[in-house]
Order: sequence, then C-alpha cells, then structure tokens
Amino acid sequence: MFDPAAATLGEVLPHRNLRSLYRIYLLIIIWVGVLPWLLPLAFVSPPEPMLLLSGGLLLLVVFIIWWIGAYCHTIRYCFTPSEIVWEQGVWFHQTGNVPYNRITNVEIFQGPISRRFGISHLKIQMAGAAGFASLSVLKIRGMTDAVMLKEYILARMKNPS
Repeated sequence: MFDPAAATLGEVLPHRNLRSLYRIYLLIIIWVGVLPWLLPLAFVSPPEPMLLLSGGLLLLVVFIIWWIGAYCHTIRYCFTPSEIVWEQGVWFHQTGNVPYNRITNVEIFQGPISRRFGISHLKIQMAGAAGFASLSVLKIRGMTDAVMLKEYILARMKNPS
C-alpha cells in the first residue's frame, strides 16, 4: 500500500498526453475561431491575398505545434521533503518553489478532453501573495496519478520532514 508520508517522489514530468491535449485545444480553436471566417472569405476574395493569409496561418499553426512540444518538454516538478520546485518555459524560463507549509488547498481538475487522455491537473493554492491571485496558485499539469500526488502533498503538509 502507498504510504505518502514515507514516500519520496523526486522529479515528476507531465505525461506525454499533455502535448496531445494542447494539440486538440489548438484544433478546436482553428475549427471554431478560424474556419468560420476563413472559408467564406476564400470564396469572395482574390486568390493572391487569400494565399498569403492561408500560408501565414499555416506557418503560425506549424509554429504553435512546435512550441507545444518544446514547452511540454521544459515542464518539470521536483518534490523534495520540504518543498515543490518547478520550472517551465521555452524562451522565458520560469522557476519557483512552494514550501509545503504555505499550501492551503489542493484540487484536482479533469475536463472531458483531459479525461479522454487519462490526465489530470492539480491546482495548489498557497498562503501569501495577497492581491496577486496568479502568484498564489501553482498548476501541476498532465499528471496521470493525480490522486496519489494529492495524497503525497497533503501528507507532506501535515508531516513536513
């Protein structure tokens, strides 16, 4: 049986399905946000400007697909006995640490598409950073064993080593 108080996790990476989830989000954005105006415009506009616009959009989509893979490759979470250390970022590298004694709440979020891919996200709320809501929340994305991870964090909150 898993004993969260005695376990040491070390480095945790998001599941590879996180890339697929982000690509599905991109597909939805294209389907709902781009195609409804691009297709009718293609029938009423001259071909040269439409070719330039379509080519530019295609390059943007290819770039975003590359960026999704590069971004997901940079996400890392390290669970030490006293804190969570995280890092992410392709061009703007961000790092931070969250001591377990500052954590006030841990929630698991799993939308319908995430559920299909078998991944969840943890939302960790912290004390402090008053007035800066985005600074007081750490989102751990793309976890397959979110319940076990939540139990581990809750155990560390109660029994810091």
